[in-house]
Amino acid sequence: MRDWAKISEKIVEFLTSYLKKSGAEGFVLGVSGGIDSAVVAALCARTGIETYALLMPTKYSNERNLSDALKLCEDLKITHKIIEIQPILDSFTAQIGEQPSNLRMGNLSARARMCLLYDYSAKVNALVVGTSNKSERLLGYGTIYGDTACALNPIGELFKTEIYELARELGIDEKIIAKAPSADLWEGQSDEADIGYSYERLDEVLRLAQSKSEAELAREFDQKLVSTVFSRMRANKFKLFLPPIASLEDE
Repeated sequence: MRDWAKISEKIVEFLTSYLKKSGAEGFVLGVSGGIDSAVVAALCARTGIETYALLMPTKYSNERNLSDALKLCEDLKITHKIIEIQPILDSFTAQIGEQPSNLRMGNLSARARMCLLYDYSAKVNALVVGTSNKSERLLGYGTIYGDTACALNPIGELFKTEIYELARELGIDEKIIAKAPSADLWEGQSDEADIGYSYERLDEVLRLAQSKSEAELAREFDQKLVSTVFSRMRANKFKLFLPPIASLEDE
């Protein structure tokens, strides 16, 4: 069992120190009503530094998620603003003259939200704080230049199953902790349904994948599960790094 009180203190110190060095004056993040953004919002609030939250629903957003997001911001005394992004998405669709697939619209939604966050960060001189956990990062379950974009990420080294434990340490409402993970990207969308496995099963493999091979783990776990994890890690590894730049050293 990890010492979550100590870990939360360490993350708060990281946030405070990084902000001081940056010259910015606060934090801004998107709050969805889900557990990851709730944990990050609570950690930012614990710094005592001005924290701003944008709530950016679409027509597919669950009303319960919006309600939970609002209550969280009020409980944490975070300055917050609701920005409906459906008109942005509708305008995009109208301009390209077609209805994109769910995947394309999901990516567009994530990028529209990040555009708004960075615009707001420029307005209030705040750092955009990321909310992607380690499980999502390793599996590539995120939109490049969308929800994966940020100035700093306080939970990027915590697996999804660990986020639940940290949430309880931070006193996050049990309603948020208990709900099924979803980015509300389209009607009925569920993170675990998209990937095909629960985070509990995924994290078992992901933890060991840091030190064991695919062949070794295939002897310990369901082969399809292991194959899913490793294929996603290979296909999405590029998301963990900056784009490559052509070297011209010999010119």
